[in-house]
Amino acid sequence: MSLGQLHYTSAPPGPDGSGFRFTALTPGLPQSVLREAEQLIGYEPPRNAPARPSADELDAFPRAFSYSELSDGSRLLARTVYTGADYSGRWGNFHAHAVHLAPGQQLPDGALPVSAWESPGWATATPEGGAPPPLSVLPPSSGLDRDGLIAFAASRAPWLAAVFTDLQRQAEDETAPQIVLVERDSADVARWVVLASTVLPRRAVHRLTFTTYTRRPHLAGQRIIGVLPDDAHGLAGSGRRHRVHDCAVPPSPDGPEPTPWAVAAARIWSAGALELFQYADRLPGEPFTAGPLSALALCAGIDLPSPHRTAAARWACEHPSELSQEELEGLIQTLAEPGHTTAEIRHTPVEPWHTPTEPGQTSAGPRRTPTDPRHTPTDPQPGEAPLPAAETGTKTGARTGTETGTTPPAETAALAELFARVGAGLRPEIAAPLAARLFTAAVRSAEPVRPPDRGALTDEVARRLAAKLGPELRAGIADAAGGTGRPLRLLRMAGSLGVDCADLVPSLAHRLASALLADPSAYGGELDGTLADRPDLRSALLRELDTAAGAAPASVTVLLERAPLELESREALPYLRMCGWIARSPSGGGDGTGARDRTGELRAVLGAAGVSVVAHPPLLRIAFRLVWGAATPTPEEARYVLAEQGADLHRTAETWPFLVTAALNGRPGDPHADELAHELLTAFPTLLPPRDRAALLLLEFARDLRAGGAEPGWVDRVLGLRRAAEPVSPPVLEHVFGRLARQLLHDPGPGRELDDLIRGNDADLCAAYEQAAREDSVRDRLLRDPRFLAARFVDWNAHPQAGGAWGKVRGPLLDGVLRPAVRALGAQELAAVETALTERGGRYAEDFRAWNRPGALSRLGLRFGSRDSRTPGRRRGGDS
Repeated sequence: MSLGQLHYTSAPPGPDGSGFRFTALTPGLPQSVLREAEQLIGYEPPRNAPARPSADELDAFPRAFSYSELSDGSRLLARTVYTGADYSGRWGNFHAHAVHLAPGQQLPDGALPVSAWESPGWATATPEGGAPPPLSVLPPSSGLDRDGLIAFAASRAPWLAAVFTDLQRQAEDETAPQIVLVERDSADVARWVVLASTVLPRRAVHRLTFTTYTRRPHLAGQRIIGVLPDDAHGLAGSGRRHRVHDCAVPPSPDGPEPTPWAVAAARIWSAGALELFQYADRLPGEPFTAGPLSALALCAGIDLPSPHRTAAARWACEHPSELSQEELEGLIQTLAEPGHTTAEIRHTPVEPWHTPTEPGQTSAGPRRTPTDPRHTPTDPQPGEAPLPAAETGTKTGARTGTETGTTPPAETAALAELFARVGAGLRPEIAAPLAARLFTAAVRSAEPVRPPDRGALTDEVARRLAAKLGPELRAGIADAAGGTGRPLRLLRMAGSLGVDCADLVPSLAHRLASALLADPSAYGGELDGTLADRPDLRSALLRELDTAAGAAPASVTVLLERAPLELESREALPYLRMCGWIARSPSGGGDGTGARDRTGELRAVLGAAGVSVVAHPPLLRIAFRLVWGAATPTPEEARYVLAEQGADLHRTAETWPFLVTAALNGRPGDPHADELAHELLTAFPTLLPPRDRAALLLLEFARDLRAGGAEPGWVDRVLGLRRAAEPVSPPVLEHVFGRLARQLLHDPGPGRELDDLIRGNDADLCAAYEQAAREDSVRDRLLRDPRFLAARFVDWNAHPQAGGAWGKVRGPLLDGVLRPAVRALGAQELAAVETALTERGGRYAEDFRAWNRPGALSRLGLRFGSRDSRTPGRRRGGDS
């Protein structure tokens, strides 16, 4: 490899002129390179520099060491020093020595440009002999030793993360601001460049341009610019172009937040673990992500804030094979200790980390063993396994003086994920502290945290955890303010640690039952697992649900439909088992349309209870509610269950009101409603309220009327019972009035029932009579039975002056029912009707013929009215 050399200074007159000019050049350097180089290697003394410095003062002038990119893609590495007076004795001379790197070319052996700071290869004067040959090597400086750099990094700890953050932004965005470092010594700027070159990914380091000194930073094109304090004032307010870091004054507390990668890099430099940067550069992961670098730092025992611990844990989960067993154990050990806050990390001094020197060790990365000293004063006492510090926001004891309060949920979740991934392969003494910390976080965190299995804890650690966390576990289980999820998790952990919480189980079961009944979807894996681990909670929950089923069986049934709650138990739980049969039977929970065999379901539900309904009558009431729900049994179903269970059981179980409702809501015309009413009046004579009793008597009368056993005075009896039963259920009224109306039409009996109907003036009964008269059975009988038609002619012409309810239906009966039937008759049938009317006596036949003539209806009404008044004693009803 050959590096072209350039020398530039003030020289006496010669072929190339006089004054500042190139005094020695390696042949072949392009003129374009020389023109650009001339703009980069100039030098202006500091503002307060002595005009005629002594030799000692001259040596204290800043060195302008720069690495610049030229327009053709090549690079220029240059060192410019102030030399005082020139050949003519005029002050202000300087000498620049530079080497040119062609595009893509690097220093020999891939050395970093900053390694040439104060290299022995730099000249302070133009060499003798004309054109210098290309350099094959540029020895590194001896002034940038490791210990000195570590000490320098420690002295600049407050600014490290901010500077590294700006470096990251420059590497990610070419338009990011330039970094201006304000230092009193240009050597310190060179040290900053070394720090920067160490932390950046290798491919980004060789693109990092810099200059350790310039009087005109606003004209400098490098990415890192070193200036003296006097030259930084003009940069105030130029944040879009420059990011100024003045190391002479404390950094501003309200500056931009450092990136996680920058914080990790700063912490590693403070710890002196320089090898980690090279190691991290070879690990998988995107550049400038905090995961790989943080994981290596924690492996080496370097503490980091919570976001870095989280990133390290997640990265290790994704790449567990990238770390050796020793490194992984070191990482687990560090993560087992609660971390520090970002502010504490930023200002807590850390002892330097040195490269191990055991035989066979390399500098590829940290090889920290579990017995190595840690970087935080949080070790347990000899022979004592560590337990996590309190995470309640208070700092207790000297041992945890710098520990945080509450661990963020993201870190806890990442630790749990990492432990689940690698915990099984760890030695117990390594795994137990982190497992203990996860147990502690699970107890104290408001967010769900899945603790490790009990096997991850040693017996001694588990014993001390139980003593430490027992009161918190019990308090959390008893806390009814925050739902049931957290108490369930705490109860499982209490069982794992052997903390006695049996006295808290009944209260938790009660809260749990209430929550499940309010929202069955709350049943999930957490509850299912807890019930499997805690049989005492399962038994208590089943008892609570059995009690709830006795009060609200529908809600419990819905819960059992939606939640796979196992009902196996040695306890009776009759109400819960009945709900379970309805919820999980193919025919259970129907739509209430009556298409099911509900009486069979009632038997099955009572059988599922597992206890005798005779010994526990309330079961019958709950069974009724489960089978019929909000629906009403049909009269036929009610008769069946009354006969099967017996009146005494229904009386004790207080289910007889269901049967009464079934009778009163029965379908009109259903003969089972009549029969059920009779049976209920017989079975519960003293229990029936007066209104219900009167309504049932109405139905019973309809039964007697249907059977032909009703005594005369039907209408008066029905209307009297109606008044006693008001308000009467519409189905009952329709059923009884319909039955009575048909009876009055087809077989009015020996009494004066029609006259009672007309006199009673009941609009509903008269309407029922008209509706019955319009039925097909009446029409058919009018057409085939002359005597029936003759009787209805006489009946419907009765009391033409009555008005009221009868007056509203009399005309429609004659015109809408009788006249269409008469017009459908032939001459022979009409003659038979007239014969039947003649047999009744009087002028019925003559009146019929007159009524049957068109236009004669009004006159006929008047005649019937006068005849009725002149012929006392004539019956206004008629036989069918």
